[in-house]
Amino acid sequence: MPEKYCVVCGKKLGDEEPLIDGMCPSCFVKRKGLFTRIPVLNIVICPRCGSWLYKGEWRDPLPIREIIRRIALRELEKELREKVDLIDIEIASDLYKVNKTQYGVKARVSAVLDETYPVSTEVELILNINRTPCPRCIAVAGGAHKALVQIRSAKGHLDENDMKIIGRVLRDPGVAAEIVEIKEKKTGLDVKLLSQVAAKRLSMLLSRDAGAKVVESFKPTKYNPDKGAWDGITTLSVRLPDLNKGDLVEYKGRPGVIKSRDHHGVEISMLDDGSNIHVTYEDYWKGRLKKPGYMVYDKEFLVVAEDKSTIYLLNEETGELDEYPRTKNLSDVKTGDRLKRVRVRDKVYMIKE
Repeated sequence: MPEKYCVVCGKKLGDEEPLIDGMCPSCFVKRKGLFTRIPVLNIVICPRCGSWLYKGEWRDPLPIREIIRRIALRELEKELREKVDLIDIEIASDLYKVNKTQYGVKARVSAVLDETYPVSTEVELILNINRTPCPRCIAVAGGAHKALVQIRSAKGHLDENDMKIIGRVLRDPGVAAEIVEIKEKKTGLDVKLLSQVAAKRLSMLLSRDAGAKVVESFKPTKYNPDKGAWDGITTLSVRLPDLNKGDLVEYKGRPGVIKSRDHHGVEISMLDDGSNIHVTYEDYWKGRLKKPGYMVYDKEFLVVAEDKSTIYLLNEETGELDEYPRTKNLSDVKTGDRLKRVRVRDKVYMIKE
């Protein structure tokens, strides 16, 4: 193999070093550089939320150095000289002013020459930074929205447990980024959102996590000839069930008390035979699971004695003594426990606190 020498520095090149335009890699990078011209990038950033625009699409907020890096990796490919392949770019400095309208930043560029020889060098990137509000921030500022989610409860108001579930759902990334406004009302919350997709996700999560019932409606506002359809506001009425641990309920005519609640429904301890059953939210919305007004908690009793068949009770406030048979749901009751009496029309039941 003939020997290779750099025409600039006269260095003899090794077998692994490519000769590019008559120069060794070091002289090629110093004399010609990796790019055909000084790299200039156009950066569009929303001053309100920090999202950035690239190829007509607004992207999620990132640190400014990472935004520059991602755009540079895509845009500078077309500025590379022949026999240069771009590997990576690291932004090595903060932004600084280069003139009245442009900024500069130092970047360490890693590349491969002639497909085999890796090099790394520092270059200056020139930035045209345009700070313009993104469509979402413009819509939020103007109060514009495409969908409304009305969150209510069957009890007529939202309690602390409801608000915990709602708060968690509103923080979901697919929902939070689309919220325009949240209005608190006596009966619940009205949530305005930028898109129907986000509104449907919000209602879906409340249905999944809390057993909510969802009713959708659409109010047309303007005919869109390009789409051949009406634009308007989608309203999703989301109603949360009035079901909590300890509530007295009736399921298919049988009395019970809610022991627990999960995504799928409620666990009920039946008062008539002590059995435990799981009931779905669908049964609640279809009226098979009810909270009748004639089922009420009565007095509280202390267990003062017990045997295999009978539990002996004392109401400490009134001094009332009572006896109650040891049923299946009271099989583990012992002296010192406290029981509550439940009245269901003309019948009474005892449940353990």
